[in-house]
Parts: sequence; C-alpha cells; structure tokens
Amino acid sequence: MLGIIIINFNTYEKTIECISSIKDTYSGDYKIYLLDNASKNESCVKLNEKYIDDEKVELIFSDENLGYARGNNLCLKKAKEDGCDYALISNNDIIYKPHAIENLVKEIVEEDAFLVGPKVIKPSGETQGTVKYHRPSFIEYMTYETYARNFVKKSYEKHKLVPKTSQDVYWIAGCTFIVDVEKFEKIGFFDDYTFLFYEEFILSEKAKKAGYRERYCVDSEVIHHHGASMGGPLNIITRSANWRSESYFIREYLNWGIVKRWLLWQMRVLEIKFNARKESNKKELVSEYKVGKKFLFGI
Repeated sequence: MLGIIIINFNTYEKTIECISSIKDTYSGDYKIYLLDNASKNESCVKLNEKYIDDEKVELIFSDENLGYARGNNLCLKKAKEDGCDYALISNNDIIYKPHAIENLVKEIVEEDAFLVGPKVIKPSGETQGTVKYHRPSFIEYMTYETYARNFVKKSYEKHKLVPKTSQDVYWIAGCTFIVDVEKFEKIGFFDDYTFLFYEEFILSEKAKKAGYRERYCVDSEVIHHHGASMGGPLNIITRSANWRSESYFIREYLNWGIVKRWLLWQMRVLEIKFNARKESNKKELVSEYKVGKKFLFGI
C-alpha cells in the first residue's frame, strides 16, 4: 500500500485541490495521512467537514506547528504501522497529472531506489529546477546557493537544468517525492532538528552515507504552486528557520570548518541587507541573522 502524506497550514483550499488531483489520477491502493499543523484559520473545521467520512483519508490535528520534518515523521510512522511499503511525501500545493503517482511507484519499485522525484512544472508551464547532480563543493555552494548566483546567471541556468531522461541524482526537491519506507526508517526518517528548509540536503547526505539512490523520473509530472504550502511569503520567522537549518546542515552534514561557515554567514547578512532594504522590518531581519551567528557554533 502507498501512504500519501500531506501537511496543511492555513491553506485548506490548496489541500483539497491536491487531494482531488490524487483521487482523479491514481487508482492504486493508498491511504492519505493528512496533518493539520496547528493552522490559525478555519482549516481544521473545513478539512474535518470534507474528509471525516472518507475512508481514504486519516485526519490528524496537531496542537502545535511541528514543521516539515517532525510533521512528516509523525505521518511516516503511522504509515509504517499501517503496512505501507512506500510513502509519497507531498506539499499541499501540488497538483498531480494523470499517471504521475503511478509512474513514481513504478520507478521506485523497478529501480529499487530509496527516493524518486517527478518532473515539476510551474503554473506558467516552465519546468522547475528540482534536482542537483552531485554534492556541492564549497565554491559551488557559495556560487549557486547564495545571492552570488545573480552574477553568474548563464552558469546558474545550466547548473539548475533538469535531466531529459530518468536517472540517479544527488538531491531531489522536497515539494513531492516517493520513498521506500523501510529504507527511510533505517536512516532515521527526517532529521527532527529542522523546522523548515534544508530537509532535502540533509536527506541526500543521509542517503548517500547509507548507499541509497535518489532518482529523477521524467515520466511523472506534477504542477507546483510554489510557496503556497507555507501559508504565505517568507517572513522573519521563516527566514530565521532557513538560517537555523542551513547552519545545522553545513555544520553537521557538510562538516564545514568555522572559516567557511563564517563566510557563508557574512553572505547571508549581506543578502538580507540588500533584499530587505525596502521592507518595513529590515532592522529586525538583519538583527535576526546577526544573532544567528550562534548557530555557526552549534549553540
């Protein structure tokens, strides 16, 4: 059986659209584990009204916002207990095209892979960059994962090109992918330290260490309304969570020394100063990143 895990936070309309696309396009044996992550609006009421009598949907309501990693881990453990061999981790802002889930299941079974991600299409029709081919070097990370990519646009465009054929890759975007539940359990599921962001990087490192393969499946297509799953644009809370997770990742998984970590922190502070120059809470944002220096040392 396939477990399908969806987390809702304040955007129940998107969640309903996502689930409708699943039901319309996938006829296999599945169960949806729908977690509301302590939404502040009427999401709980609306989702309960919609799915309380739906045998395909198990509703889970959390009194606290567990974030991405802890929220998905909660549902993954329930899926494992229910005998799910595979789990589809899905943002609620994903719309599945016909055969998308079927082809993901087929790919992960036939390739005996740990994780498989689909081709992701933006509402505009443009293909979203959702893969990384190898573990980034320090120079590559500082060039392509920071604001510096704006100064090497041609190189960056080549860097983020997605494959034209199905193949093994280093990293798959976290908006939606299918995993082998047994393999996932063996590496401890998601790292609970992170609240939002960098789960994919950490997962790639854990998979690589265990000798597991991640794959990109060109025959599976989904539409991604990017950003809607977070319930709004980046703010001081999400930016802080981003830096906390990134600091943890580069310290614990990439094993960067203090000099490299300090250089990245300097880059992030400069980015905030530049990008937030017209925002009313610029001082708070910059202050948050300066205080965030403590994450470099693991405090």
